[in-house]
Amino acid sequence: MQNYIIFLTLQPKIVNIKLMKKLFIISALSMLGFFQIFAQETTKEYPYSFTHRSISYNIDEIVLETIDNEKLLTEDEARKEDTKLLRVAVGHDVSYTLTNCGRIDILSEGKLWRVKFDSKNAVMMSLIFDKFNLPKEGKLFIYTPDHEQVFGPYTNADIQEVGKVVSDEIIGDEVIVEYFEPNNAEFSGEIRIAGIMHTYRDFLNVSKSDRGPHGNAEGNCHIDVVCPDAAGWEDPINSVVLISITAYVPSEGGWFTSLCSGAIINNVRMDKTPYVLSANHCVSASDQTHRFYFNYQTSVCGGNSGTSNYSANGGTIVARSSTNSSNYAANSDFLLLKITGFLGALYRDKIVFAGWDRSGAASVGAGVHHPGGDWKKISFPKSVSTITSGYYANKYFNVYWLTNPNKGVTEQGSSGSPLFNNKKLIIGSLTAGSSSCSEPYESDLYGRLAYHWNNNGASANDRKLQPWLDPDNTGATTINSMRYDGSIITSINDSQIVESFTITPNPSTSGYVTINGDFHTENAVCNIYNSVGQLVLTRNITTSSTFTLDLNPLTNGVYFIDIKGSERNYKSKIIISK
Repeated sequence: MQNYIIFLTLQPKIVNIKLMKKLFIISALSMLGFFQIFAQETTKEYPYSFTHRSISYNIDEIVLETIDNEKLLTEDEARKEDTKLLRVAVGHDVSYTLTNCGRIDILSEGKLWRVKFDSKNAVMMSLIFDKFNLPKEGKLFIYTPDHEQVFGPYTNADIQEVGKVVSDEIIGDEVIVEYFEPNNAEFSGEIRIAGIMHTYRDFLNVSKSDRGPHGNAEGNCHIDVVCPDAAGWEDPINSVVLISITAYVPSEGGWFTSLCSGAIINNVRMDKTPYVLSANHCVSASDQTHRFYFNYQTSVCGGNSGTSNYSANGGTIVARSSTNSSNYAANSDFLLLKITGFLGALYRDKIVFAGWDRSGAASVGAGVHHPGGDWKKISFPKSVSTITSGYYANKYFNVYWLTNPNKGVTEQGSSGSPLFNNKKLIIGSLTAGSSSCSEPYESDLYGRLAYHWNNNGASANDRKLQPWLDPDNTGATTINSMRYDGSIITSINDSQIVESFTITPNPSTSGYVTINGDFHTENAVCNIYNSVGQLVLTRNITTSSTFTLDLNPLTNGVYFIDIKGSERNYKSKIIISK
């Protein structure tokens, strides 16, 4: 078999890397939307070169301009006080096609095109195609030189509404693109690579040297959604997703991606339309692309690993509060997206379409979010109230978090996340705030669903929620949540007040501890859970302001104590260290 080899190499065109000047509102700039090892459904297809060993691996390599990761990290640190968005990636602005770069092998079966890109010291890399038209017989893959990570084949079905294809993320600083087109192809394929993303901040902890218990979340007060504190909130938790939004904005320095949180939200028809409620300030351009990550959460309470490999690539903007994404104070800052990408069977059945309450009533429930792109967290507010005067009047809830002990706050990346009421229904979406684990006494603003509904000053359907969540104009004020299998989740009015208490000594070396708190004198049940949420000990007790608890049966470790009274629940944590 005679092979004809053609080499085409151009000098890379590199984007001018500069600070992206943008208002900070709890969202985080990130890489091009991938934080997992495999995003697509597993296939048995492999690149042509993997199964034809006679093919040479001496392929063209394009070394992109070196990016100084440490310099960017230093700049980011300085920008924190300047209230700008947190970047984690910058983009190489390029224009590569099948004809102006790479190696082409003319084979008896067809033609094979390959090119390797090297962005030194990148934590991860991904590709943006702004032209993508392949025959059904053509196969395009991306992979690492050692073949440990392989994604594809990508097809025309991967094209988003904005005409772009966003690849999965390759861990490391080298990526190979391969396209094989057989002789019997219906037509000659066309692609153009417009951007190559360089992730410099290891916010997903893919580098073993940079693993930590809280990923990129800055504080240590966040509660994993698998912890005992989250018991009873499993359905709302399963509605929350992490969203990466990628756009090319010349005024912002080129390609970049912002991370936000959101929730899959139900509609009155209950027809499983995959709408996602988030925040308008997450939008940076009209031609942005979207990737949605499901069940991105730890496997154990306080753990460093868990599910992170379920995503759908593709979404479109259905409605938003304003075309001005930075002037969030002039409206209620909502964004409604619709997932257009494929929902994989591995995670689809766990999806919950969250119910909502647009009555406008404020009540204390919970917030579920991805602070800094970290594992999914749950936060429990101390108070929720409607702002009734000033510029934000009626548009926002004011939420205070400080409890004793602290039950979580929000951070960058939490933007757009839902606020649930005590019936576990969405009543708002996160816009802005100054709360943090170091300043838990500060408050956050959540745009009110009641204002999102039809009050953002425009008659067009793309400026309000009502035409999409109640398309038949039934006037429904509330709607229950629904699982993907169609089963309805009855809203629960959790009338029990959740209180905290103190334990001394903590850590305990003997097993005997003293409990102090604002307890009613009553008979109660004390349930104790281990770090993976398993019930390990139950005791019937009588509560008072101070009483002793015997925990001697417990071995060394971290435990969560849940005391259930007739009117109140009490929760706290203890370390046993004998």
